[in-house]
Amino acid sequence: MAKQPRTETAESAAMQDNRKPQRRCICCRGNGHKGTLLRFGLIQNTLCFDLRKKLPGRGFYVCATKQCLEKAFAGGFKRVTKRDPSDLADSLTAFVQTVLMPGLYKRYGEYLLAGFQSGQLICGADNVEEAAKSDELGCYILATDASESTQKKYRTNAERKQIPCLGLYCASEYGQMFGKSDKTVLGWKSGRLLEEFIALETAIRRLSSEFEYTPPAP
Repeated sequence: MAKQPRTETAESAAMQDNRKPQRRCICCRGNGHKGTLLRFGLIQNTLCFDLRKKLPGRGFYVCATKQCLEKAFAGGFKRVTKRDPSDLADSLTAFVQTVLMPGLYKRYGEYLLAGFQSGQLICGADNVEEAAKSDELGCYILATDASESTQKKYRTNAERKQIPCLGLYCASEYGQMFGKSDKTVLGWKSGRLLEEFIALETAIRRLSSEFEYTPPAP
């Protein structure tokens, strides 16, 4: 008898969701998953952006939105940490342009490499399609310069399988990371690393739109 795919009820999904580490934004006071918030910390009484969320001591969390970052720079950091946001940059705009977004893109590349090295990130259309057929795939990744027909094909597949279709780099950038040739189609296997990757790309897309940020050419 063929193995039936595992289904997840709304109740079990909610239980899994509640087990994820929760943190509270210092600005809007809303709770969110640790992986979806930006973390800041104090090192020798200096306010720092904690890109990898690993700095020792107490962390201070801010939603990855323009609204909450504006509140943080307008007084939120001073109120909670007793430190002026000038520790981070001269202004919110400078922080976003020179620290936050370059840092998030760097972290994005680190996630891709970690996924590749662990075998969770799959390169090549044939390999991705094979993983999709066996229900191992949790996400498609398409190069930003993929052809319209390729975009349509994989976005349709993603919609049918109810999985995300993401991607921030062009084919040559993926090629530089994972081999000599351009990589147009990649895929992630389901798992914790994928969940963190999706949260990161979501934050990058939102902040890039809200702050009109364009990454420098590679």
